[in-house]
Amino acid sequence: LYLKDQKKTNSLQAFFASLTHELKTPLASIRLQGEVINEILESKNDPTLNKLIGRLIADTTKLETQMDKILQLSRIERGGELNLTSLSLLPFIKRLAKTWVPEHEVDIIAPDGNINIEADEFALELIMKNLLENTRIHTTSKKIQIVLSQTEGKVHLAYIDHGDFKGDLEKLGTLFYKHNSTKGSGIGLYLSQKLLDKMHGNLSITKANHGLKFDLIFKKSEETHA
Repeated sequence: LYLKDQKKTNSLQAFFASLTHELKTPLASIRLQGEVINEILESKNDPTLNKLIGRLIADTTKLETQMDKILQLSRIERGGELNLTSLSLLPFIKRLAKTWVPEHEVDIIAPDGNINIEADEFALELIMKNLLENTRIHTTSKKIQIVLSQTEGKVHLAYIDHGDFKGDLEKLGTLFYKHNSTKGSGIGLYLSQKLLDKMHGNLSITKANHGLKFDLIFKKSEETHA
């Protein structure tokens, strides 16, 4: 029991050390960019302004996403419940891909057209953002493939990136596991599985020909949207 508790304590310490690093870096960048922008505004027009504002928004978004993950994980671990509604999956994914990875080529295959699922909108957004963020951070490829299909009462989303994962596939998705990466907090995939459990779904990860394949299962909604 002592060793188990010590291991948990060490994991928590490593997590918060990593988290502190993750938060301090974008915060420092935001402050510095804000100071530069302020100086530029005082001297009026400058060609670097748009670039700085873009970086400011990106760093702020990264910080907000990390905080969202922590808050949602804390809520789930304390037994919190989700607000399940009927969501249109295809437009939801297209919107996130366009805003989250605009520089990537996202190939969405949906032979059945739009499908409605039972999901918590905020939780689903966190799950998809995490997959897109992992691809953007941990791979060099600019291609993502998403395949949507359905069976009796279930909706299957296959997310395939083109990275080169060299870690332990068995550990991928466990709390705080990051392999050798210095980026991220190690809670994204673990949180995604917890959220899918709450939505009566599941997440599994396998090796694909060109990277990793994430299989997400959702409960199909019988509601339809115009």
